[in-house]
Amino acid sequence: MKDNLSMSTPKLIGGIGSILLILTMTPYFGIAAGLVGIVLLLISFNMFSKIFNDPQIFKNALLSFIFTIIGGFFVIFTVGLTFFSLFTMMGSHFHSFHMFPHVGIGTIFVWIILYILLVISAYYLKTSLYLLSSYTGVNLYKTGGFLYFIGNILMIIVIGVLINLVAWILIAVAFFTTPEEIKSEA
Repeated sequence: MKDNLSMSTPKLIGGIGSILLILTMTPYFGIAAGLVGIVLLLISFNMFSKIFNDPQIFKNALLSFIFTIIGGFFVIFTVGLTFFSLFTMMGSHFHSFHMFPHVGIGTIFVWIILYILLVISAYYLKTSLYLLSSYTGVNLYKTGGFLYFIGNILMIIVIGVLINLVAWILIAVAFFTTPEEIKSEA
């Protein structure tokens, strides 16, 4: 028996979430917009996961955002620890600059770990978007997911940020252009 699956709510929530992630780059409310965008996207992916009866859509998206959040906390923790260490060392050895090579090595290590976490995160999100593309027939999900993955790989150079911006715009357009209903075998 054929059944129509309504997609109006998850596509709207996903589109708004994507736009909020684009606004993450704006000053003042960017971080809040990003966090709300992540929550909305997870809700959307969860709804799509239930509509298509494929838990991998939500699981991959959730893993993606978990890796991103772990990376963010790792950076915040390390930056805090670095400043604490600098102030502690400077208080006792103000004229000694032996601490700076260690801080540099630590900083490089943190950026390498963050880079790896972001690439893993992008892989999982790309997988989720590829699944959405196959279920909805909207190829922009696949294109946006691929660009997001490439953007995170190229994040080591500045062009990756621009590629990610384009990817999120394409993902937002994909959500908004997803058909309202898709015929499914039930």
